[in-house]
Amino acid sequence: MSFHIYFSPEADNDMAVLERYIRDELKSPYTASQYMTDLEDVIQTLSINAGIISSNKYVRAKFGDDARRIIFKKMDIIFTIEDDIVYIKRIIPGSLVY
Repeated sequence: MSFHIYFSPEADNDMAVLERYIRDELKSPYTASQYMTDLEDVIQTLSINAGIISSNKYVRAKFGDDARRIIFKKMDIIFTIEDDIVYIKRIIPGSLVY
């Protein structure tokens, strides 16, 4: 099954904040660009494999019964699946999930 990927406004904002932080605060524009490209590549893999990713009790308790997550470096990508849509809810530091 193939899924379409949609981003919540919060997830879009999370990505923008993350990119600005790396680019401006860490003063690494190249790293910011590469990091965001890699992050987007990982998110795109959900169009194929989202259905095989399981959830855990804590993620469901914090983000909803149907919430799942994948980890990219130190970030957690929180998403749900509805029919053929993967809805990216948040992209947050993994330390905020536990």
